[in-house]
Amino acid sequence: MKKASHLLLLLPALLMGCVNLPASGPTASAVVNAQGKGADSALYEVVDITDATLAVLRNCPTGDLASQFSRHPPAPSQALTVGDQIVVTIFEAASGGLFSGSSTQGAPMGNSHSISLPQQTVDRDGSISVPYAGRITAAGRTPGSLAKAIEARLANKAVEPQVIVSTQGSAATATVSGDATGAARVPLSLKGDRLLEVIAQSGGIRTMPQETKVRLTRGALSEVTLLDTILKDPSQNVFVYPGDNIYVYRDPPIFVALGAVTAQKDYPIDKEPMSLLQAIAKAGGLQDAQADSSAIFLFRREGASLVRALKPTSTHLTGPDSVPVIYRLRLNKADNYFYAQQLAIRDRDIIYVANSPVVQFNKFVTMVRGITSTAGSLRGVAFAN
Repeated sequence: MKKASHLLLLLPALLMGCVNLPASGPTASAVVNAQGKGADSALYEVVDITDATLAVLRNCPTGDLASQFSRHPPAPSQALTVGDQIVVTIFEAASGGLFSGSSTQGAPMGNSHSISLPQQTVDRDGSISVPYAGRITAAGRTPGSLAKAIEARLANKAVEPQVIVSTQGSAATATVSGDATGAARVPLSLKGDRLLEVIAQSGGIRTMPQETKVRLTRGALSEVTLLDTILKDPSQNVFVYPGDNIYVYRDPPIFVALGAVTAQKDYPIDKEPMSLLQAIAKAGGLQDAQADSSAIFLFRREGASLVRALKPTSTHLTGPDSVPVIYRLRLNKADNYFYAQQLAIRDRDIIYVANSPVVQFNKFVTMVRGITSTAGSLRGVAFAN
């Protein structure tokens, strides 16, 4: 009798605990309301998918090499740098000058007199040596500007000197590495070399384009995109600059589907682009008896500039450059199906479909029934005793 009484006293506590029902994730209201202002507000923005949202996303693409790096080639006359191999040829207008007589090739050129100095390498201090001109800074100058500097040094010593500086071997290189290609330092030509040309010179690609990513790093700027994107969009095949680092690696893009979908797991993005609607279909679609069709969320991180365009008054723009953003799609509205067709899925996106409030209510009813049934049994035991 005493044991049954103790159990009956616990029933109110059990009923109060029913508000914390088991679930596969937050409800729609929990996601949306947590972004409110205040010390306890979530550090993310919730953005409804509309025509305006899609317009901003189209104008602020990510993983876009063409927008991050210059589409123009390096200047045809690139500045010299330490390690460049050059040849200096000096012409004089008449005989009797410093460089009159036979050239290193054996004879004067026409009516002028010239000499080609032995090939030399731009030293670590960035300079070269020229007879009667001394040490002259070469690094940072173009071949043409270096020739002018040598002419100025020889102006009062040689007979109307004219100088030609030609490069024999350039230290201007880009580095290619990664498990999907060969590793090499690729010399760059003055005409300008594009990304795919440099990768080809390093040994080509060993993996499928849709599974291969290319990271281009130039100084503090770095961007990643799929090789498949570069192949399909020529504007992404940007020019490579001296000192660039290119990392090519296999990393199949995926998205994760959670919540009230048929199968909760990660899925490959096996076509480019893949729309949000196609991704939902790939996950088996929504569960009719469980899903809240008005609460489909897409989780990803966006750059501050894009978030500023979406929500100029966002309180999260004072933080780091990337801001967590949750896009909300309402498939209980017919026009949102068209929006879902236009929004492209990105690598590592998370799609979450919230449970319908009715599902949570049914769970609560089921739990209450179980508790009341237990209470009835205990009451019968108590009366029997």
